[in-house]
Amino acid sequence: MDCEVVGRTGRVIVARLEKDEDLLLALREVVKRSGMKSGVVLSITGALMHAVVQKFVSGQSAIGVVELEGPMEVSGHGIVGWVSSPERGKEPFGVGRYIDGEPYVHVHVTITTPAQTLCGHLMEGCTVRSHHAISHFTIVVAEIEGAALNMRSDPHGGLYHELKRVPQ
Repeated sequence: MDCEVVGRTGRVIVARLEKDEDLLLALREVVKRSGMKSGVVLSITGALMHAVVQKFVSGQSAIGVVELEGPMEVSGHGIVGWVSSPERGKEPFGVGRYIDGEPYVHVHVTITTPAQTLCGHLMEGCTVRSHHAISHFTIVVAEIEGAALNMRSDPHGGLYHELKRVPQ
């Protein structure tokens, strides 16, 4: 194992998303407002009208982007941290449109439509579905105290998670 950091669970943020809200952008905003250096997406529970996921596509060696139309159920989990690639500047890069100094959300979602179930990386464009005036779409994010998780670029253009110990 290249790196290991021991931390502990801190604040737990529970947020309800509203109809037509973008799931990925909402998760980034929760991380940004909280100021957490690293965290765990414990739960994503709700329904979507439109989904965009990055996943392996049959017949391709590279990861592709798949879009689905709803209605569909979604659940998910993942990690959160910050983009730390100053050499890239403030111009968005990569499929995730990452920006140096902004929150980084690496979430896997499982999406079920009437015809199929698939898993993949959460992408921008997943819109919350609700038939009720007040949505019941819920996300739960827990802070990891004592650790920082940074998404960085390696010299060959790849991306990796850099773990750092943070004084408490």
